[in-house]
Amino acid sequence: MKNIISRYPLISFFVMALLFSWVAVMPLILDQTLPLEPFQILGAFAGPTLSAVIVIAITEGRAGLSTFFKRYLQWKVGIVWWFTVLFGILVALNIVATFILGLSVLTEFFENMGLILPTYLLTLIVGVILGPLWEEPGWRGFALPRLQAQYGPIVGSVILGMIWAVWHIPGYAGGWMASTFPALLIYCIGFSILATWIYNNTHGSILLMILLHSSSNAAISIGARVLPANLSPGLQTFVFSGWIPALMSTIVAIVILILTRGGLSYQEKPAAINAFNV
Repeated sequence: MKNIISRYPLISFFVMALLFSWVAVMPLILDQTLPLEPFQILGAFAGPTLSAVIVIAITEGRAGLSTFFKRYLQWKVGIVWWFTVLFGILVALNIVATFILGLSVLTEFFENMGLILPTYLLTLIVGVILGPLWEEPGWRGFALPRLQAQYGPIVGSVILGMIWAVWHIPGYAGGWMASTFPALLIYCIGFSILATWIYNNTHGSILLMILLHSSSNAAISIGARVLPANLSPGLQTFVFSGWIPALMSTIVAIVILILTRGGLSYQEKPAAINAFNV
């Protein structure tokens, strides 16, 4: 097994991440009366994070693990990136929702900002432990730099987004995923392109990736507070199927790709990164 992981670290990571997570949440699928959150945390930790730690321990040893865990605390990235991570998705989501649903979205947001912003920030902070803290060290902390080195930033981001979406499939069998899978897939790909761009501009900070993921969850959660009360049945289906976040992430991804000319601010690293195997 060690030889296989050493030869194919990236493939080994993805296989373990999917398998470990799906096994961990299987009780929720078999018995939907069980509490959701403990199994969500277990599934996220047992999958991406544990898999990353196992592969790094085998392929890079203690030195690799030390470097990996230090990136959890990498916070000196500049105030612009902190603002982008904490509020970028919230702003973009409300703008896109306004174009689709009307100005009442922005009106509702600004009239209730005193309640919405504290609720959003609290949801962001508390939400870290429900998934992002355990997912992002694996997805962006381990897999992303290797995918970029192997396939480039765009293709690497798309691959990661697709696998990340597939990782959520048990949520449909267990009934805790609200959006449709096509909307989730599109959102995950767009989000992955955004995350790659931020990752490349924050020196590979796992901390910022965790907060970006949690800000996305919080922004989508808060969105229900600014929805118009008189949505038509068609718009209700559109909204609650997850298509507004999907459109938002696609638009943001396209803008970033245009502004960075497809480079996503990626700078090829010397030997250590180039030596990554699939």
